[in-house]
Amino acid sequence: MKVLLVIASDRFMDEEYTVPKKILTDAGIECVTASTKHGTCYGMHGEIVESDLSFEEVNPGDYDGIVISGGIGCQDELWRNEKLIDIANKIGTAGKTAAAICLAPVVLAEAGLLAGKKAAVFDTPASKRVLTLDKAEIVDEKVVVDGNLITAKTPFDAKEFGNAVLASLQK
Repeated sequence: MKVLLVIASDRFMDEEYTVPKKILTDAGIECVTASTKHGTCYGMHGEIVESDLSFEEVNPGDYDGIVISGGIGCQDELWRNEKLIDIANKIGTAGKTAAAICLAPVVLAEAGLLAGKKAAVFDTPASKRVLTLDKAEIVDEKVVVDGNLITAKTPFDAKEFGNAVLASLQK
């Protein structure tokens, strides 16, 4: 089993990447990290990660799921990234696990995956506006599972989010 982990190249939220990755790798799931570029990526709190692939190098059919981390960089780099939105759409519409935490559920909404679905998102005017425009039902819960879609609200929910992603992948 193989999962695509997505981070911004600059200012991704560290624990939204590291905590779910540890949960998945400890369960024997192969994790591949992708970003806007292949190479060194920087977290908001000092985490340094080498991305395995750029979005242009990703074949969505190779993955059993996608997990997108938030952070300020997510809003700056990922929200409008057409290649990432296409990757998320292909994975999610294939019925595979599509998960996003904090500001990242916006990517799932832009990919057309959250229309008519319940979702959690970090509460900002911009994030709420995009999810509302894309017809998601925003709920005030830490982690929301709606079919193959998993969303979470804050970095503090990373462990519960990671466990929900693992449970979805193991179905």
